[in-house]
Amino acid sequence: MSLAFKRFKVYLRTLLSALVVVVVGLVLFKNRNHEVAVWFFWLTDPDETVNVVWVMLCTALATLAIWCVVSRGVTLLREVREVRRLQLAKASDERQKARAAELDERERRLDEKLERAITDEHPAD
Repeated sequence: MSLAFKRFKVYLRTLLSALVVVVVGLVLFKNRNHEVAVWFFWLTDPDETVNVVWVMLCTALATLAIWCVVSRGVTLLREVREVRRLQLAKASDERQKARAAELDERERRLDEKLERAITDEHPAD
C-alpha cells in the first residue's frame, strides 16, 4: 500500500471518529432537559422520572460491558477449539510415531532373519 493511500485511510478514520463523537455529543446535549419514567426489573421506581442522558449513558455502558463479555467468551471458545485440535494432532502424531517405531522394529527383525537365512544357506568356506 502506498504512503498516500495509508495517509488518506488514517485521515478518513480520524474524520469519521470525530464525526461520531460530535453526533453523540449533540444527541446528549439536545436531550439534556428531557426526562423519562423508567422501569428496570424493580430496581427503579416507574413513578419517578430520570434524565434521558443518564438512561442513554447507562445503556451505552451496559452495551459495552456485554460486548466485552461476549467477545471474551467467543475468544475463549476459539482457544478451547484450538487446544482440542492441537491435542488431537499430538495424539495422532504419537500414534504415527509408535506405528513407525513398530514398523522399524519389524523391518529390523526381518533383516536379521534374512541375514541368518543367507548365512545358513551359504556357510563361510
